Amino acid sequence: MNLPAMPRRARALPGLLMALLLAGCSLLPEQEPLRLFTLPEPSILSSHEVTRDLTLRVDTPSAGSPLDGPRLLVMPSPGEFQAYAGARWSDDAPRLLRDHLIAAFRNDGRLAAVVDDASRARSDATLVSHLGAFHSRYREGAPEMVLRLEVQLLDEASREVLASRRLEAVVASDGDSLNAVVAAFARAADRLAFELVDWTVAQLATS
Repeated sequence: MNLPAMPRRARALPGLLMALLLAGCSLLPEQEPLRLFTLPEPSILSSHEVTRDLTLRVDTPSAGSPLDGPRLLVMPSPGEFQAYAGARWSDDAPRLLRDHLIAAFRNDGRLAAVVDDASRARSDATLVSHLGAFHSRYREGAPEMVLRLEVQLLDEASREVLASRRLEAVVASDGDSLNAVVAAFARAADRLAFELVDWTVAQLATS
């Protein structure tokens, strides 16, 4: 039995689809190259004070959108967020800052052990926090970085609040370039870490 011939338009479809697939990259806009940034190792040095036999747990800070994501954010005007094009943090900002703070505590060395919230190790106290700012802003035409953390130190056994504090670091950038902005973020994170480590150790010494 002879099958009816395919319409000319139908016979042309496979070749057309193949041509589109081969040229697919030309149908979509080219993506801008993506640069991934992280915070460098904290510059805090080992303390000469006696190490306290305590284990501190540092929870990942809570954060609302868009601070809970990996974008490098800028606030060009109050209440408005924009993202630097073609750049991302290597992790979501709260986890990135948590790891930086843990590294600072470990470098300082005044606590016997410091773990994150994924660890199953027993701890004596826990730092919980909320990330209220992790962005750049412009002041008199020049960029500056703003990091703000609302912190509570909890007794692990009773879950009672031992102390609480707001920490904020504001650091001016050396320029408008992306590299200068990221370097300023790193200095702001260091400043925040210095203050948090000293405050936490002092609170645990009196509890």
